[in-house]
Amino acid sequence: MTATVRFHPGQTLDRYEIEEPLGEGAYAETYKARDTQDGGTVVLKVPNPLLFADPALFQRYRRETEIARRLQHEGVQRSLDLGENRTEPYLVLEYIDGENLRRRLRGFEGPVPVSQAVEWGRQLGEALAYLHREGIVHRDLKPENVLVTKDGTLKIADFGTALLAGARRLTWRHLSESLGTPDYMSPEQIQGERGDPRSDIYAWGVMMYEMLTGRVPFEGDNWLAAMAGHLQSAPKPIRAVRKDVPPTLEAVVLKAMRRYPENRYQSAEELLADLDRLDQLDPSTFDLTPEPAMGGMAATGSALRLWALVGMISAGFIVLVVVIVTLSVVLR
Repeated sequence: MTATVRFHPGQTLDRYEIEEPLGEGAYAETYKARDTQDGGTVVLKVPNPLLFADPALFQRYRRETEIARRLQHEGVQRSLDLGENRTEPYLVLEYIDGENLRRRLRGFEGPVPVSQAVEWGRQLGEALAYLHREGIVHRDLKPENVLVTKDGTLKIADFGTALLAGARRLTWRHLSESLGTPDYMSPEQIQGERGDPRSDIYAWGVMMYEMLTGRVPFEGDNWLAAMAGHLQSAPKPIRAVRKDVPPTLEAVVLKAMRRYPENRYQSAEELLADLDRLDQLDPSTFDLTPEPAMGGMAATGSALRLWALVGMISAGFIVLVVVIVTLSVVLR
């Protein structure tokens, strides 16, 4: 935890008493807090006020608020927002007594047992089916954004980049909002498209691949190499890494990860139907032949925007160093 958090244990934000900071993201901080009116434990997601100068970012926060308020499912972190008057904008979310899936995966000695991976895959699929029926595409599904309760139940969290059906497209600091996390991004998102429910299905497949093999399908020295893998390479067969994975489960996961959206499962319900009848499937009926590589100007443009951001950050750091050195010389 960095020392830049705005609130510290014992401080209050309206009716909530801060107990401890939980994390700091790109535009918001999260805190564990106590509701002083009913004594319950909640999570506060507090946006950085300096970033509200960006109208697109403020609209993104409002979209996340709208999405959170409409979600009521056991596989999704719930909003506890009562709409009360506040001194500043923030989200009040259900507190999950557990850890994120990334930490839980690190606790296994090797890959996740097949039965556990299938159960978690089913839970995630059911939550995605619910979200998609509600017109919501998460677009950044990854272990860090999935919480695990003490009894092993998964809950999808963090809808900061989610897409709500009918919402207009937003941009933030010249980067496409389609960008997610390279290891789990669908090829169409890498190419700069907004994504749709099939993008979440792709991320589901990547997470299942990681649970079953202990590694993500496309690795490299940097995130650009990982992104290129999604666009141009085929994942190594799961059973080439781990023989005890049933061929039918391998087929289901690899179908979810097909490069072109039209070749994947077209809905979470379709995916769940196969996951629930693995012992009845014939893996030879799945078309898992190599697909043509994706590429073109869209992918190049996304990469250029990312490199531009890296360049701007580097240039800003250099300017800051120069200013500090100059001031130190002047003040001597």
